[in-house]
Amino acid sequence: MDNSLKSKVKIWVYFLRLCHQSSDPEIQRNLSRYRDLYEEWGNYQAGSYDLWWKQHSHLFRKRQSVARLSSGDAIDSKNFTISFPFIYAPTTATRIFKREYTKAFNDQRTDQKKTKRVYGGSYELNPNDFQVAQFQYYLKFCKDVYLPLMGRDIKPKLKDFVVAATEKFYEKTKQTSSRRIPFTNSTSSYEILRRLATRYRSYSYNLMLNASKGIFPGDYEENSIKNQVEKRRAEYPLRKFEKGVPRTKYTNFKKRESSYDMYATRKKVD
Repeated sequence: MDNSLKSKVKIWVYFLRLCHQSSDPEIQRNLSRYRDLYEEWGNYQAGSYDLWWKQHSHLFRKRQSVARLSSGDAIDSKNFTISFPFIYAPTTATRIFKREYTKAFNDQRTDQKKTKRVYGGSYELNPNDFQVAQFQYYLKFCKDVYLPLMGRDIKPKLKDFVVAATEKFYEKTKQTSSRRIPFTNSTSSYEILRRLATRYRSYSYNLMLNASKGIFPGDYEENSIKNQVEKRRAEYPLRKFEKGVPRTKYTNFKKRESSYDMYATRKKVD
């Protein structure tokens, strides 16, 4: 699925609009901190996206991919161009290319963090960005479920997200097939819907957080999963066994307060 640059930026703009509707302190601080970053976007908060795109499309471009030049092709100053005569063996050419490209890359790179997304005031999107078909569903969940529930005086429970998502996504499927639309499968158990709502709730916050910092889409999914893995790894160290020693020869099992810790380190009895 190769979404157009216009449709990709549209998702970005719409999540950025939702940031201004969020009451989350960190998102609001980011909007203030990175105001200059979005200054050249003009009035992106309201109005027709098509009109906004006509006025600001020059700010965006797709990240260029590797291409083989032909005779007569123009050389782009943003690319590293090198010419090899066929007298070199592939292994020799590889070594030469690596050396020359590394030198040129280090010469043009000033600030690695800034050049990840922003290049001289324009925004460059990787071809792999926004390839997830579910982005439209993430946006709907954030707009119709997450923000309304998080804006209430009482902190919402996970059940509230499940109920609201089921209602809102059902409305979307009245005139369309619900085969692949989340929260619309009538055979899904509550536990499945609960896990789905948990994931979408996390995505909603992470996507707005990224947009507020100008790095959308960012690691909206990876950060959440990695943090959980690292947290579990710290709390539950991997078991260490000595090959050939039976289980009964280990003692001093670490135990949690309420139950047996299956991840505890076992120590061999001397």
